[in-house]
Amino acid sequence: MFISNEKLKKILISAKMIDEETWADVVKNANRLSCPVEDILKERDIIGGHLFYELVEKGIGFPYVNLKKTDIASHVLERFSPELVSMYKAIPFEYDERKKILKVAFQDPTDTKAINTLVKRCGCKIDVYFTGKESYRFASRYYNKSVAEKIKKLIHSSAKRVSAKTSATVGRKIFGNIIEYIYYSQPSDVHVEHLRDRGIIKLRVDGFLRDEIDVPSEIATAIVDLIKKESSLNTDALHQTADGRFAWNVFGELLAFRVSILPTYYGEKACLRVLDESRQKASLRELGFRESDISLAQKEIKKPYGLVLVAGPTGSGKTSTLYALLKLLNVEGVSIATIEDPVEYSIRHVNQTQVDAEHGFTFARGLREILRQDPNVIMVGEIRDNETAGIVIQSALTGHIVISTLHSNTAVESITRLRNMDIRPYLLSPTINLVISQRLVKRICPYCRVSYKLDKAFLDSIDKDTGIRRSLDKLKKLGLLNFATYDDVRFYTGKGCGKCGGKGMSGRVGIFEIFIVDEEIRNMILQDSSAFEIQKRAEEKGFLTLFEDGLVKVIEGETSVGEIMRIMS
Repeated sequence: MFISNEKLKKILISAKMIDEETWADVVKNANRLSCPVEDILKERDIIGGHLFYELVEKGIGFPYVNLKKTDIASHVLERFSPELVSMYKAIPFEYDERKKILKVAFQDPTDTKAINTLVKRCGCKIDVYFTGKESYRFASRYYNKSVAEKIKKLIHSSAKRVSAKTSATVGRKIFGNIIEYIYYSQPSDVHVEHLRDRGIIKLRVDGFLRDEIDVPSEIATAIVDLIKKESSLNTDALHQTADGRFAWNVFGELLAFRVSILPTYYGEKACLRVLDESRQKASLRELGFRESDISLAQKEIKKPYGLVLVAGPTGSGKTSTLYALLKLLNVEGVSIATIEDPVEYSIRHVNQTQVDAEHGFTFARGLREILRQDPNVIMVGEIRDNETAGIVIQSALTGHIVISTLHSNTAVESITRLRNMDIRPYLLSPTINLVISQRLVKRICPYCRVSYKLDKAFLDSIDKDTGIRRSLDKLKKLGLLNFATYDDVRFYTGKGCGKCGGKGMSGRVGIFEIFIVDEEIRNMILQDSSAFEIQKRAEEKGFLTLFEDGLVKVIEGETSVGEIMRIMS
């Protein structure tokens, strides 16, 4: 960060967010991992979100602005080109026409060179603010519109003169702009496909795949060839699947991609998973965990041994949660080993191993080999079969913390899933400590969010399917909601605006079940109680279902009733 560690320490200690002992440990681990102190603070959920930046504001002399909650006029954003925004990590957000002053948010407000350059470029005085990385990247999405137009113009101007000889050069130029578009759009995946008469670029943003850019077939072929070359794959093997990786420099930042090539009827398809470092660095708080849930999770993963599971379907964000938990355990004196398929992100001071099924290196075999390496913590990417499940349980029983993922619909159903993998109750009961079940829902756009009351008829309708009134009463009793009558409860939706492309939604947030296996639940597992009985008792003790955690986020304005209903259907 742009402020010294000493100043940051004073700010956090004065705000009672940290004590001297914890600070010393944070600095020690930051030095061990060769990373900024801020990263360790975030990973341990000591700091996070805009409250931290608001605290920092008091100690640095620059005002903080949250661009996620700032309505920025298009003509203000257009005062900087996409290149300037990316080069200097600066977003113009307000212009005073009378005083001729432009307010600009910088990730580093102490960068005088950047400030002086932008003053010369815009020809007016600049008021300097600072903002966080996520806030900056959210606002920078606007600029993907201008990049898309640039790509379309480039394709149009090249279409008439493209040939077998020139397609590679044109394809590289277009792909460079597509990477820039990816930088602003922040998709999780990029698809380059061949149709009968053309190619198409698709982006998966916030969980939904959308058509973005049409390209001539020759250009699509050239782009796939370029991706294969960058990934060190054989460009002559046109009828084989292939996997690889590559990274591309855009505005001084490396964007990394995991690549899958698939031969199709009309030509090769390339699917690129965007390996965004900001996702890998996300803390539990940033993923959407409530403070009480973070405390519970931290307590459970720091037990001397046992199993921690993250459950949910494909695409529910399990891997991000797994990495966030792993980083909480990554401290001096702890040996961590992983077996993954594939290794998506590199974590400092963690021994990561990748499954290679072609050569017989499965999860089960990899786990056996890891146990010979004297680890304290083992991360298994996924429990897929009975053999892996058995070794995981034995590892957790013999003095290791094991964290892994499992495909199940709810936290309690994970117990049933492991039973169906031939894990006996007398082994499962003393082993399992914590199960986190999760889904991803779309966030309401903060620019166009509005509140409303649910129509009584609609409330009656969804109450039949979800028991929403009972859930509201439960949340009120637990102190998570405060209302006198159901009429007082406010819900939220996004009207749709230019910032969210008229969708009313932007980004995603997790909803979670935090299932703690205490002594009473252990006894129920040992007695082979049904999932229904275990669920009922857990709810009586204050356990929140996915629907109930989602309902809290609905009433806090994070997401909509429709989104919660969608993921529960």
